[in-house]
Amino acid sequence: MLARLAPLCLSVQCIYCQQIRAKNTSRQKQHLLECPALRGHNPPHPQSAPTNGVGNVNGYGAAANGPAGGPGAGSATATLPSASSSMMTNGVNPHGSALQTPMQNLSSRPSLPSQAPPPPSSSSAAAQSQQRAHNTPKSSKQPRQNTSSLPAPPLDDVHAAFVEFRAKEEDKCLSVQCIYCQQVRAKNTSRQRQHLLECPPYLNVMKDSIPANNLQHSFPEGDIARSLQLPTPSLELDFRMSVKLNPAVTVGQGIWGQRDWITFVGGQWAGRWGKGIVLPGGQDSQIVVKELSTHIKANYLLQTADEQPAFIVAKTTGWMTGAKDVLEKLSDPSMADSVNPNTYKYRINISLETGDERYAFVNTVMWVGSGCRRSSEGKQSIISQSIATFS
Repeated sequence: MLARLAPLCLSVQCIYCQQIRAKNTSRQKQHLLECPALRGHNPPHPQSAPTNGVGNVNGYGAAANGPAGGPGAGSATATLPSASSSMMTNGVNPHGSALQTPMQNLSSRPSLPSQAPPPPSSSSAAAQSQQRAHNTPKSSKQPRQNTSSLPAPPLDDVHAAFVEFRAKEEDKCLSVQCIYCQQVRAKNTSRQRQHLLECPPYLNVMKDSIPANNLQHSFPEGDIARSLQLPTPSLELDFRMSVKLNPAVTVGQGIWGQRDWITFVGGQWAGRWGKGIVLPGGQDSQIVVKELSTHIKANYLLQTADEQPAFIVAKTTGWMTGAKDVLEKLSDPSMADSVNPNTYKYRINISLETGDERYAFVNTVMWVGSGCRRSSEGKQSIISQSIATFS
């Protein structure tokens, strides 16, 4: 029995228990498997064919009070009882004759029980309901896979990539247009972000904005390194160190150049995370190569100014380079102060190491530094400043 609820939606009514529900074949089938009124009926049997060879149009046999099929044109029509009919008992229609249902025509469908089983207890019914809910989980939508190797654009970039407008004055929702491919879509931030990850013009612009792709030589098209956005390390001034030097001892000409051995008188250091002194005894093993460029490899021992001081090993490597005449002046203690530090390059990288838990963080930080040479009391000294790198 069908009832029209809306222009496009139909309802159905079970002929056994009179329950009304929205038309849905799979749920109607599930309802019949659970319908208590249907379980209380005897199994339906096929109706004998009428003498005129024409069956009922709806597949059901004639009701007890309905007209039977007789000879002649036309077919018998079964009349379903209404809820107010005297044939209704406890909401169930006790049909006078067995009904032929279309589901009986399915040969693979198991027959319904002829006798009604005892009604289940409330606890078992609840358990069955929970089991059905567990066995038939709702299908969840799978998120779309990101086919781009670029990271998801931040929210500000998503908003900047679309122009909002109202397509029609009566529209309640805004539309957006991609400024890269001109595609128009409904305003939805998550879908706009997904669109950018699949928009070829946007992806090309983003790849061109990667600094590595703007070098004179870059990776070929399609290489994953061409589309990766890597974090840029930041630099912050961290500490300064001043060290006095003993006169250099020339070891002699080696396979790489002239080797000089320089020991440290001592010094001091100060920075963001502490201060202290440079203990005597450190040394710098230098190799002077062509045009007086000098490779530097030095070791220092720093002591903190704490009541219970910590000791930190500092290791530096680097180069001092510049014009030959400038480097000649630097090697002369009487002329070192007159040389502008911007006329040569004193560049080093530094690593620190300690076993003291108070300063354990220095074990994993990287430093780069610059320095200059100065003279004091006839002795040379090196003043360097170090910049820590943080990503």
